[in-house]
Amino acid sequence: MNVTSKNTKDKTAQPGLGSNFNKVWVAAIASSWGDGVQMAALPLLAIQLPRDPILIGAVGAIGTLPWFLLGLPAGALVDRWDRRKVMLRADLVRFTILTLLTLAVLTDHANITLLIAAGFALGCGDIFFDISAQAVLPVVVTGDQALIRANSRISAAQINGEQLAGPPIGGILFSLSHSLPFLGNALSFLTSALCVTSLKGNFANPPTTQPTTTSLRTEVAEGLRWLLKHRVLRTLAGTAAIGNLVFTAKMSLLVLLAKNQLGLGDIGYGLLLSSTAVGAFIGSFLSAPISKKIQVGTMRCVGMSIEGLAVLGLGLTTSPWIAGAMMATIGFSMSVQIVIVGALRQRLAPTEIRGRVLSASRLISLMGAPFGGILAGYLASTTSLRTPFITGGLLMIIVALASLPALSNHAIQQATHHATNETTPTTEPSEETADTTPKHATTK
Repeated sequence: MNVTSKNTKDKTAQPGLGSNFNKVWVAAIASSWGDGVQMAALPLLAIQLPRDPILIGAVGAIGTLPWFLLGLPAGALVDRWDRRKVMLRADLVRFTILTLLTLAVLTDHANITLLIAAGFALGCGDIFFDISAQAVLPVVVTGDQALIRANSRISAAQINGEQLAGPPIGGILFSLSHSLPFLGNALSFLTSALCVTSLKGNFANPPTTQPTTTSLRTEVAEGLRWLLKHRVLRTLAGTAAIGNLVFTAKMSLLVLLAKNQLGLGDIGYGLLLSSTAVGAFIGSFLSAPISKKIQVGTMRCVGMSIEGLAVLGLGLTTSPWIAGAMMATIGFSMSVQIVIVGALRQRLAPTEIRGRVLSASRLISLMGAPFGGILAGYLASTTSLRTPFITGGLLMIIVALASLPALSNHAIQQATHHATNETTPTTEPSEETADTTPKHATTK
């Protein structure tokens, strides 16, 4: 899709972002609220079944597994297909899955195996919808400032739906009826599908006039190979993988911590989940001024250490208020790192292969997530519920300190200088750059 001509005409500020964006925005709001409801409802339903911590951990972790399996090829495939049709089909698939899950809950046929399968399928739908929605935005809005505003609104919708409003609503609905949150989630995807259907315009890439000379596998491998040769980006991805392992471990057992150690009910558990979003919301506003005061290397080490201490505190406290403060601290630190380190990653990745490098980085970052819930469940079942939190917190602090040589302020400055002055961006980084030149874990 060529939007250059549109961008050159849109030099002045416009009062609105257009009806097409509003439809995408409403679709994102509906989808995000459904995801937030599901985040609270799936673990709550899981603990109504036989309380095996390993299986409950699997329910919490399974949603991230599709990124590990499909993340790289999904990005390339979305570029080959009509993005609107991809979004629509993803919504309809998720609507169907949740409708069937609602019926299973109503008829008492729900079991852990069904929850794991549904979580995996919903995660697959999330991948294709999210990638397509991001690719559609530059088409439905024009101009750099308009695109920034559009992304800001989409991001706010995701934070509010998935983390602020959705989880407590999921807890409330579950307390009324175990099937209600899943029915509501299904309707949210149906609403999103109706909005996507009404989009006007062409959202498919024009047929190329050049014959395809490389396979999908070759293109994916090129981006992955470039990433692994770059010391800063490689280390960032590795530390993020550890962060995601700890984050998923924490989230997968949080429902047990809330019930058994903090004495919270269904609504209280939803509010505990939302406290992370409160911190993240504040962090998103303060990340810019923080970046002006603290260099990226320092911020990364301090941020990961703060998260580690907060996870450690979760495992030790019995106070819901302290636990809420720890969750908010984790959300704040993660939000600041996502914004600042994400911008660094974009600057360091060459323009011509940026998409593949960033998708490869996200894949490596998420590699720890599928194992977090399983490992946490094993530690909790063989020792105590506190052990995964204490172990995870200490691990994050150790990794933050161990990554300092590769992610020092001086090393990052060298890498940024090299990227700025690179004249052949598609060439692989030299060994000198790779050996002398940080995102953190993310949850959606």
